[in-house]
Amino acid sequence: MRRFNTTGPCFPDEHYMLDAESRLAEVQDLIHDEQYFVLHAARQSGKTTLLNSLEQAINREGRYYALYCSLEAVQAFPKPEDGIPQIFNCIVLAIKRSGLPLKVKINEIVSEIDKNEISTSVNELFLTLCSMLDKPLVVFFDEADCLSEGTIITFLRQLRDGYINRIRVKFIHSLALVGMRNIRDYKGKLRKDTETMGSASPFNIVRKALTLKNFTRNEIQALYDQHTGDTGQIFEQEA
Repeated sequence: MRRFNTTGPCFPDEHYMLDAESRLAEVQDLIHDEQYFVLHAARQSGKTTLLNSLEQAINREGRYYALYCSLEAVQAFPKPEDGIPQIFNCIVLAIKRSGLPLKVKINEIVSEIDKNEISTSVNELFLTLCSMLDKPLVVFFDEADCLSEGTIITFLRQLRDGYINRIRVKFIHSLALVGMRNIRDYKGKLRKDTETMGSASPFNIVRKALTLKNFTRNEIQALYDQHTGDTGQIFEQEA
């Protein structure tokens, strides 16, 4: 029997849940327009469920390849010489778990890249991957706001470099940075007020910041209706 779930991602066969894409229809337009964007919301609001659903839907549709990658494990590595190799590892692991056709070759692919080249390794990994895929790649970076200090600056600069050079070489078609914070709030985790980020801000490629709102009354009603359909238990309108 299905159940209500508040401890992690929801799955249609196991949990009562809403259609994730319908809660944030703008995402599809941003992807088609090749945009990089931010998705932020409070915990337990459905972000990871949405990303899993989007990844599966995009891969089923067949127009793009989609890749989900969590960066939560990198939280303890604020220095880029430590953090960037860990991000590299997270991406490789995500590829191994994915449905990408090149996942069986990923060890061979990464053997040619030095993950300790902290200013270029993530960029080079996606350049290599995208050049070998027969469809554009969409990437969802979950828990992106776990990154801090030099790690997040170096990571975002590599994404920015790949973004602005897409006219020359294949790179990530569309990308989402997902977490509890808006992109403008990342800056508080980057540097002391006395330090400077220089002239090339890594934030200026973000097209839009979206948020998942709390469930509406009608959405809550829909969830309870699913429970009624499965069990026969009726909830009165007052309840």
